[in-house]
Amino acid sequence: MPAVQCRECGRDVAVHEIETTTKTTPDGFDTRYRCPYCKAEMRDVKTRIV
Repeated sequence: MPAVQCRECGRDVAVHEIETTTKTTPDGFDTRYRCPYCKAEMRDVKTRIV
């Protein structure tokens, strides 16, 4: 299973564990990703898969 390393706590988080929230905007959708362990926002998830 692919994982993303959290920059705040350094843990490898499996992609199915990442917490997501999606909101509608006038331009479409805004999706935010968060580490389930330290609750830090995770940016550039697609480019940081380890």
